[in-house]
Amino acid sequence: MYRQRLGELDFFEDLPSRWPRFPVQIAFGVACFAVAWLTREFIDLFSNGAGPFSIIYPAIMISTLYGRWQAGLVTFALAFLHAWYFVLPFENSFAFENPQDLARTIVNGSAALVILFFAEVFRAAVRFAAAERDAELHNRELLMIELEHRTKNNFAMVSSLLSMQQRRSDSEDVKQALSSAAARVQSFAAIHETIYTSSRYSDKLSLRPYLEALLAHLQSGLFATRPVRIDLACDPVEIPRDRAVAFGLIVNELVTNAARHAFPAGQAGVITVSYHEQPNAPWVLAICDDGCGYDDASEAAAAGSGLGKTLMTSFATTAGGEIKVDHLEVGTCVRVVETELD
Repeated sequence: MYRQRLGELDFFEDLPSRWPRFPVQIAFGVACFAVAWLTREFIDLFSNGAGPFSIIYPAIMISTLYGRWQAGLVTFALAFLHAWYFVLPFENSFAFENPQDLARTIVNGSAALVILFFAEVFRAAVRFAAAERDAELHNRELLMIELEHRTKNNFAMVSSLLSMQQRRSDSEDVKQALSSAAARVQSFAAIHETIYTSSRYSDKLSLRPYLEALLAHLQSGLFATRPVRIDLACDPVEIPRDRAVAFGLIVNELVTNAARHAFPAGQAGVITVSYHEQPNAPWVLAICDDGCGYDDASEAAAAGSGLGKTLMTSFATTAGGEIKVDHLEVGTCVRVVETELD
């Protein structure tokens, strides 16, 4: 959505249909004249008779821009006649002190009408441009909705194909690889949907709600029947969408690895996801667990090598960071640390 600009205001655009338009425009023109008249009276307190027609011009312009040419014409007629009759040297009279003042008065009136004309042309051009822009935004919105729909369908199709191929395979290694691929596709789909629905009109994303939604999805999908809890500690920050996507994919990969390798045989535990930013310090995304940690057999299967490590390294590079793994006395902590400060 966009914020309406001052030049696009039109008091009659959303006027209720039961209100007669022309009388309202007359009233608007009279109101603009009244403001001009009060301004004229205030100026006369300090400089009586200075520039008798000077206040007419901005009043006509404002009246036309926001009340259309009908309101501008009403303001012009009232303000011009008022200045001629009450302000010129012979007050309460249309007579001129100098006969040549008639020509000057006609020139002033013509200048006011020129301002009215160009104000109306400008107003109409702005409204036309705004209507074209709104139509373009509407079409773009329809295209985005269609793209989102097709993307979700493509994710679902790829996941279904991988699952079908998994069921047909006789090799346990192939089945496990296809299962991991299907899980990644499903997670990508969930991350894509979260990003799309939360920040469709912004280049930045509020990180905490995004991670909360992602972790809720992982909690229900991976630990619905297991005594493992996922906690989140995240600073209230907004980050670029590309970095948020990379963070989501890293978190998904590491939490999935922890579900498979850190808590075997129904072991209870906690996975903590944290993100912190400090002034003049690198940001840090950490995914830590209090599970069994890595041994020689599980390290390669979990995050030590293979596709998972390749993916996480790529995601970390996209986010502008690097991965550091800490093997704790109890559990494992994987940190993504910013490589270059902004």
